[in-house]
Amino acid sequence: MKKIIPTTLLMFGCLAGLLYSAFAAPTANAVAADKKTNMQSSPAEFKEFCGIMKGRWIGEVIWITDWPGFGKKGDKVTAYMDFSVAEGGNVMVGRFFAGPGSGTIMVHYDARTRQIWERAVSSGGNVWNHLVYKHDGEWHVQTTGSTADGKKIAGSSVRHFSDKGKTQRWRGQWTIAGKKLDPLRDVFRHLGD
Repeated sequence: MKKIIPTTLLMFGCLAGLLYSAFAAPTANAVAADKKTNMQSSPAEFKEFCGIMKGRWIGEVIWITDWPGFGKKGDKVTAYMDFSVAEGGNVMVGRFFAGPGSGTIMVHYDARTRQIWERAVSSGGNVWNHLVYKHDGEWHVQTTGSTADGKKIAGSSVRHFSDKGKTQRWRGQWTIAGKKLDPLRDVFRHLGD
């Protein structure tokens, strides 16, 4: 009996530690680097984001670095995006076309962490994970990901919507493997649903 109690306590202690790390870590990640900006969202904000993004978009993109399969740093290309809401409003799926490249995008709401995630994979093999949240009336994006050859992508940006949601401008700064890239400065116009 005396041997069972320490073993039981050890087991429950380990279980409590695992549960703490599983549930506390996402909450810690839900606060921006300035420690004051909450990066969590509500289901209503997810629906609002889907509502403003859905439909067809045409834009001018200036490559901030050499993107294999897409183009060279500084190239200006016309880009197309098309988003639709699916699965009973629980996900938004999209396609992106620019120059010779393309990408697939999935946006979803994680109810446990209360976060909006936009995940994108390109034909060039790059992966982006965008944590989207609304702060001071603007849609902010914290980006992580990797290039096709395994280099870390990181950064932050703002998607500013104007003209009653008909124009969106992407502004921000990303890095690849810690190296600062040219600033984001893309502009998209909404073509319709």
